[in-house]
Amino acid sequence: MLVGMQISLAVLNKKAIDAALKSDWETAVEINTRILDVYPENIEAKIRLGRALIQTKKFDKAKKVFREVLKVDPINTVALKNFEIAKKGRVENKILVKIDTKSLLIEPGTTREMMLEITAKGVTSNDFYAGEILTLKPKKHEVEVYKIRKDSTVLVGVINNEEIVQKLNSVIEKSGHIQASYIRGKEKHATVLVKSSIAIFKSERQDIRPYIKKGIDDQDMELEEEEEVVVEE
Repeated sequence: MLVGMQISLAVLNKKAIDAALKSDWETAVEINTRILDVYPENIEAKIRLGRALIQTKKFDKAKKVFREVLKVDPINTVALKNFEIAKKGRVENKILVKIDTKSLLIEPGTTREMMLEITAKGVTSNDFYAGEILTLKPKKHEVEVYKIRKDSTVLVGVINNEEIVQKLNSVIEKSGHIQASYIRGKEKHATVLVKSSIAIFKSERQDIRPYIKKGIDDQDMELEEEEEVVVEE
């Protein structure tokens, strides 16, 4: 029975995301409300619901939802920003960004999932979106990880695993290319997928499957090669 409930949540999460991508905000409100009827503590669904309520100009209801999120997670930057938007009573301006979901595929030999400690001041996992491309700059003893933020590059953390650092440096020496993609995270901790144009990692037996947005199980979900997501400025 539990498995069935998890699959239902995954399906509803996908439908909620799809509705938002299509700007079908009434449907987004309905689906996220259904999720919260069964999973009342689901933070991701609350944030999606709050955003949809803003888009449908139900600002008082949106403020109530974001207050609930902030009661549990007072430093949630997404909830804080959207709460301020709801207080001002204006519809959020959105930026549509293309994501190549191929960047989220695990490919034996050329990809490796890694944990990243976010060291940048004022930056948390809430400032990233699933599939966001991060720039890697190898140094002698570490690899710096950068993200684009308001037209500037920000050093968000470093990879200091000696073996990985050596391998990534070897790619650059061979005129190859490296990058990372954000997968998921919590507060100052992030999981990134490091990708190389040259096979440098030991191949492991694993499924090749796409990572999905934060808070979404990957059961029974298919992604097109390219989709649009809403990213806040």
